[in-house]
Amino acid sequence: MLELDGSGAEPLRDGDPRWIGPIPLLGRLGSGGMGRVYLGVHEGRYAAVKQLLPSVVAEDEDFLRRFGHELDNLARLPGEATAPLLAGDREARPPWFATAYVPGLTLTEALEVHGGPLPAGALWLLLREAAKGLAAVHALDMVHRDLKPSNVMLTLDGLTLIDFGVARAAEQSRLTRTGMVVGTPAYMSPEQASGRRASSGAVDVFALGSVLAYAASGRPPFGDESGHAVLYRIVHEEPDLGPLRELDAELADLVASCLDKGHEGRPTAAELLETAERHGPYEPPLWPEALTERLTERAAFVTKPPEQADLPEPEPEPDPDPGSAVVGRRDPGRSDRRRGHRVLFAVVPVVVAAGATLAVQLLPYTFAPGDRADASPSSSAPVSSPSAASPAGPGKASRTATPDQSAAPSRSPGEQGDRRGDADGGGGAAGGSQGDADAGGAGSGSGSGSGSSGDRGTGVGAGSGDGSGSGSGSGSGSDSGSDSDSDSDSDSDSDSDSDSGSGSGDGDGDASGSGVFLLKNAKNGRCMTTAHSDAPYDGDCTGDAATWTFRSRPDGTVWIINGLSGRCIYTAAIGHPVFSFPCGRTTGQEWRVGSGGTLRNAATGGCVTVSAMSGTGVRNEACDQSAAQRWTRS
Repeated sequence: MLELDGSGAEPLRDGDPRWIGPIPLLGRLGSGGMGRVYLGVHEGRYAAVKQLLPSVVAEDEDFLRRFGHELDNLARLPGEATAPLLAGDREARPPWFATAYVPGLTLTEALEVHGGPLPAGALWLLLREAAKGLAAVHALDMVHRDLKPSNVMLTLDGLTLIDFGVARAAEQSRLTRTGMVVGTPAYMSPEQASGRRASSGAVDVFALGSVLAYAASGRPPFGDESGHAVLYRIVHEEPDLGPLRELDAELADLVASCLDKGHEGRPTAAELLETAERHGPYEPPLWPEALTERLTERAAFVTKPPEQADLPEPEPEPDPDPGSAVVGRRDPGRSDRRRGHRVLFAVVPVVVAAGATLAVQLLPYTFAPGDRADASPSSSAPVSSPSAASPAGPGKASRTATPDQSAAPSRSPGEQGDRRGDADGGGGAAGGSQGDADAGGAGSGSGSGSGSSGDRGTGVGAGSGDGSGSGSGSGSGSDSGSDSDSDSDSDSDSDSDSDSGSGSGDGDGDASGSGVFLLKNAKNGRCMTTAHSDAPYDGDCTGDAATWTFRSRPDGTVWIINGLSGRCIYTAAIGHPVFSFPCGRTTGQEWRVGSGGTLRNAATGGCVTVSAMSGTGVRNEACDQSAAQRWTRS
C-alpha cells in the first residue's frame, strides 16, 4: 500500500471514488464548498483532481457552459502563475479537472508549521511571488477572484496560486442568482462585498493585501468571523494593520494601498512586483527553516511515483457512451443531459475555515426549474394589500394561519383595488379586499396582526378604498429580550397613534396593522429573506426567515421586522446595502410603503432594490419604479 507520508493527503474515505475518469485516486487532499480535491496519478505523475459536488452543478446548464469556458482559460494560464491543467471532463456529471500536483504548503498550513506569523523577509518574498503570478494572469485579461491563504501554495522554489477558473464560472452562472456569492468573505474586495460586478485585477490586489496582513498576524485585516459583519467592515471601515506595521512599516503602507476602498487607488500587480524586487535578492532557502523542512518532504514525495500495485482496480464503466476524458466541448449529438431532480443545498451559511473554497452559501435553498418563474405585480397582493395572520408565539413570528378568504387578493377589478392612499393616513387596513378606482369598484375589509419577539408589536386597522383611502393604525410593544441590556419600559418603545387622512392615487400606501407576510419581488419572484441576524437578500419564500411584519411609527413610517430575528432592516445611504439591526438602535430604520409596492427609506429617499446579482443582498437605490423595486405581499 502506498505511503502518503509527505504528500499532504489523507486516506480515501468509504464514500470517496477510487477513480475519476481515467485517473486512479490515492488519497484526499481537501474539500470545500464546491468540490473535493483528490491525489491521483495521471500518466505516471501525481495530480490534484478536483471533482465538483453534484449538488453544485445540479441542473445548472449555464454554470456547466461557463465552467467549460473557464477550463479553456485555465489551459491558457502561464506556468509561473499556477499548476498546469492535465485533463478534465466537462461533460461528466459531476464534471472534474486535474492539474499537476503542487508539492507545497498552503499559507494557512505554513503559519501552523511555523508556529505563528511569518517574518518580514518572508512577507516580502510572499508579495513578490504572488504579484508575479497575478501580473502574468492580469496581462491575459484574466482575474483569480478568490485569492485567500488556502489558495496560496508555498513551494521550495517560491509560490503557486491555485483554484483559478471555477470561481469565475460560479460568479457568472445562475448559482449567483439562487443565493450563492462567490468568494470568501474575509478576503473579498469592497466591490464584491457590496454586490457590484468585479471584473478587473484590482479585486485580486485587494485580496493580496488581505492575504499579506493575514501572513503577518494570523488573521485577516477586517476580522475572521463569517457573515455580513465582515462585509460591512470591508466596505466601510479601515483594516487592522497594526501587527504588520510593527514588523515592517514600509510593507504596511504598501498593503494599505492595496486595501484602498476605491479600486482606482490600488497599485497594479506589476507595480507591486517591481517594488518587491527591490527588497531582494531572494536566495534559497527561501522560507524559514521549519517551512523548508516540510517543503523538502513534499518535494521528495513527488520523486517516488507509485507502483502499479498501489493503484486501485479499475471500476467498470457504467455508461456505454461516456464523455471524453479530455477538455473538449459538448458533442452536438449528445441528447442526454442527465437531468436530476430537485436538490436541497446543504452548505454552511458562510465559509471562512481553512480549505473552504470557491463559493459561500448564504442560506440553504431548494433549486428546481420551476422555482425561477417570473412574478408580476398582479400575481399576488401588492405590499400595500394586507393579509391576515395569526398571532405569533413568543420570540418568533410564525406564519401558522392560512389567510382569510376575505383577505386573499382577487384579480377582478372590483375586488383588487389600486391601493394608493398616503402613508400618513391612506390605503386600506390589515385585511380585506380593495376596490379598483379605475373600474368603479369598491371594497372594504378589516383584519389584525400581532407578533412578539424583542422589538415587535401588534397592530390592527381597517379601511376601504376607491382610489383614495383612509385608515388608522395602532401598535404597542416592549423592547425586551434575553440579553442583559433589555428594556422593560412600556411607553418609550410602544406606539399608539391614529393617523388618518386621504390621499391621491399617487400617494403612499398604508402599512399599519400588517400581520405576518412574505415580500416577493416583481423582477424575479424571489422573496426577501435573511439568515438569522444577517442582512436581507432575495432567496427562497420558505421559513420564518422569509416572513416580515410592519410596525407603525408615530410619524407615519414603519419598521420592517424580520420574522426569524426580530430585527429591523436599515440602510445608511443611497447606493449602500440594506442591513438588519435591533429595532430602534440605529438610524435609517424608518420606511414608507410607496405606490406599486416600493419600500422607500424615510431618511435617504431610496428604495429597497434587488441587486443585479440576485442572492447577494438587497440594496438602497434611487427609486425608479422598476420591477426590482416592487415588492408584493403574500
